Amino acid sequence: MSEDAEPVEFYGVLGRIDPRPGGLDLRFYPYAFSIEPEARVVLVVRFADPGFGDTEIAGLIEQEVEVTVFPNRAEVHSVFGGTTDILTATAVTSEWSGYDAQDLFRRVLHLEQEHARLSRSLGRLMAKDLQGKALVEELRRLDFRPAASDDLKARQAAAIAVLERLATHFESKE
Repeated sequence: MSEDAEPVEFYGVLGRIDPRPGGLDLRFYPYAFSIEPEARVVLVVRFADPGFGDTEIAGLIEQEVEVTVFPNRAEVHSVFGGTTDILTATAVTSEWSGYDAQDLFRRVLHLEQEHARLSRSLGRLMAKDLQGKALVEELRRLDFRPAASDDLKARQAAAIAVLERLATHFESKE
């Protein structure tokens, strides 16, 4: 990148910090994962003799960011954090790259974790649905008639109690 070169701008996620002798690389991923095998959608920003350490920006990993790359610095703005980090170095270069093996491994790991989370959530919802169906079945067995006797009043009160439990069951967030 020459001094008069246009800055490179990118909106996505800081995915990885790769330290190397004499510098470090930051890998920025697009917000939406590309399934094209030949896609060069990863912005790799290389810092020679950086004026910062990898621990100083580790909090931005997996965060949505806007990055602007200049010849001697990169400005990383955290979209939700509202902060801007100016990362300086003796030289800063950038290039577009495809996903590497570590990127793909991390993506698979993320998908497995998301699958497990969704499975747990689905299990809770299915249990809640089964409980609701049991309440509906209990309600079907109850008899609704004008209260002509104490026995029918008790049945009607039981039916109303089941209706209240059913409403509470489906309104709860759990």
